[in-house]
Amino acid sequence: MTQGIRVERTGRALVITLCEQPLNILGRSHIVALNEVLAGLQADQEVDLIWLRAEDTRAFCAGVAIADHLPDVAEDMLAAFQRLGETLLHLPQVVLCEVYGAALGGGFELVLLSDLVVAADDVKFGLPEITLAATPPVGAALLPARVGWQEAARVCLLGQALDGAWAERNGLLTRLVPRAELKDAAQALAAQLLGLSGPALRTTKRILGSALGQDPHAAVRRGFEIYLQDLLPTHDAREGIEAFVAKRAPVWTHG
Repeated sequence: MTQGIRVERTGRALVITLCEQPLNILGRSHIVALNEVLAGLQADQEVDLIWLRAEDTRAFCAGVAIADHLPDVAEDMLAAFQRLGETLLHLPQVVLCEVYGAALGGGFELVLLSDLVVAADDVKFGLPEITLAATPPVGAALLPARVGWQEAARVCLLGQALDGAWAERNGLLTRLVPRAELKDAAQALAAQLLGLSGPALRTTKRILGSALGQDPHAAVRRGFEIYLQDLLPTHDAREGIEAFVAKRAPVWTHG
């Protein structure tokens, strides 16, 4: 297993723990490893719950490594993250996310790809990609249907950090609890789910997915296509990342 990710099978639950100190930033190798973990689960009738969590660090996940957004390498990273997003959306198992601290960029997108979310009251969500002339393809694809157009535009176009109260108010959380109670709250919800019928959980999740006004799979796929074709080849896409790495202000050419 890739360093920074721990996978444990507990009864009918598969627990995936991010443990890349200190911010659980995902490199391409982590994304590929997550894809490998999830690849065989589509037909696995012995697992009813995928529990995504993070070791007790400063952040649930502060996003994908900035260097992996450079145009020379971003295509491979985006292809891997697109596969991860589509896999999570297609999984028949319930995906439970236990989140605290910073959940930014790709970290916030992992939350959006989950079915149930238990969050600590210190959580900070955000999609800051726009400030680097990048874009959040999963967030931009899924948020309009979840929180409405204006809220989605505010989150994606301004890149501002948002707290747990905002996420709870906009229906993105199952429960918001004090940080000290997070582990117990997540365990209680996992136990409740695992006490239910596996086939019933799968069938209900499938019906929920079919009830969405827009197919989320198609929306996410189109989001990645637009990023790769329209934004990645531009000067600004490279400038935003290089400026961040060099700790200088970016100089946009708007092309």
